[in-house]
Amino acid sequence: MKEQDIQKWITNAELNESIIYHTGHLAEERDKIEIRKMANIVLIAAQQKKIDLFQNKIKEGNSEHQPIYDYIAKKLTTKKGLTNFL
Repeated sequence: MKEQDIQKWITNAELNESIIYHTGHLAEERDKIEIRKMANIVLIAAQQKKIDLFQNKIKEGNSEHQPIYDYIAKKLTTKKGLTNFL
């Protein structure tokens, strides 16, 4: 996802809505500026408790390639900024 799309989703998503914001191996791909910007936006939103972050491994790694993950964000607050404590 592009950084503008992620920012829009974080602002407008409904409580408990989730998205896959990246598929790949972020640790290996952060040298790409677009991916670094996207990852930083998601990380800041998670630190602000707006979203929670998850990973789902979709392909095992081996000596020839890194594992592949779906990186998932789940909305934790409503549009009004109220925290979901359930």
